[in-house]
Amino acid sequence: MQQNKILYSVSDRVATITLNRPEVKNALDQEALDSLVAAIEKSRLDDAVWVLVINGTGPDFCPGQDVKELSTTGNKGDYFEPVFMALKSIYKPVICAARGLCLAGGAGIAMGADIRILSETARMGWPHAKIGLCSIGGPSTLARMIPVNIALEYMFTGDLMPASRALQLNLTNHVVADVDLEKKTSELVAKLLANAPLSISATKKSVLTTQHLPYADAVSEAHVILNELMKSADAKEGMLAFVEKRRPIWTRN
Repeated sequence: MQQNKILYSVSDRVATITLNRPEVKNALDQEALDSLVAAIEKSRLDDAVWVLVINGTGPDFCPGQDVKELSTTGNKGDYFEPVFMALKSIYKPVICAARGLCLAGGAGIAMGADIRILSETARMGWPHAKIGLCSIGGPSTLARMIPVNIALEYMFTGDLMPASRALQLNLTNHVVADVDLEKKTSELVAKLLANAPLSISATKKSVLTTQHLPYADAVSEAHVILNELMKSADAKEGMLAFVEKRRPIWTRN
């Protein structure tokens, strides 16, 4: 019986997507990539989901695309582009928890998340030049997140970036002992679930949709998003609970 390459579950308002090809260190073939996009979209559309967590089975997160398949299909697939775009289309908070290899498109998944947690075993990298390819996520994402000269060195050399260096470069929020990865993820999820889900979604939407705008336009657009949020039951509940000095009850309405 063939195993599911992408696992998806929902529990207590948290959707978890698990990359599940441990026999190839969770490298993703086209079928797995399509399933991953579908799972992200499923979490986006499910009102019962407030937070999305992405992780991997086994000691490695993901080394990117399945090169064995890629060597036979050439440029006929979609690569990781639909995955990256799906991650940017969801306004719910996304946490990526990664250990071991986190390379190429796997690193792109991590960088597409809102909060990244790496175990001390994690190693990020963009080794495309070693096999005659070039990266999609490196130029479009990595080079926007860190100084271009640093990004280019990693892409030119294919050197691996230890978790400690990723923390220095602000590519990860936290680095924890390998045994503490799930615990730290759960702690962050609990903090997010304690706050208003519509507020978090509006905040993420404000950030993602205004970064390219001139400052005055960004302020104006953020104002529009706030005005819309103010109409929600959760906004009214949050302010009332503050005045009444009690814990708010969120309904995502």
